[in-house]
Amino acid sequence: MSRKYLKDRWCVRCHRKGPTPYMRSVVKHFPSSPAVVLDMGCGNGRNSRFMESLGYDVTPVDMVDGYGVEMTLGVDSLPDGPYDVILANYVLMFLNAPELTQVLNEVERVCKVGTVFVVEMYPAKEAFDYDTAKLVGSLERHEWKKIRQSKDRFVVVKCGKE
Repeated sequence: MSRKYLKDRWCVRCHRKGPTPYMRSVVKHFPSSPAVVLDMGCGNGRNSRFMESLGYDVTPVDMVDGYGVEMTLGVDSLPDGPYDVILANYVLMFLNAPELTQVLNEVERVCKVGTVFVVEMYPAKEAFDYDTAKLVGSLERHEWKKIRQSKDRFVVVKCGKE
């Protein structure tokens, strides 16, 4: 999906300043600050700013909005970690299968044992088909443990070897 399309179609819709309600509800699963957080697809930075207000060291990345490190998920490498928390709020559903695979490989590269990975998705008209349960199952086979899951959202933590 093109940068212009996402910016014109989706980013202009997000005028909210505070974190997503889900983010507020799952922060209790995060390590204590000052932990290091990667916010993939940070948009206008609302979750990044929330995490910073709690004392976390946040690296925001997105391909639009001019907030954070500019990069294209599914193409570019993520900034080197390791990260204690990785956020992917309302972004993974816009990736096709090869892009999603690349991003999940990058998440594996920049995580460590104990990293918490938070994913929120929604069935936007322009989104690719996704199956949250299948994605969680795939992560569990790669030493991630499910902490919380609902229809379009989940939290997992990395277990096993670094």
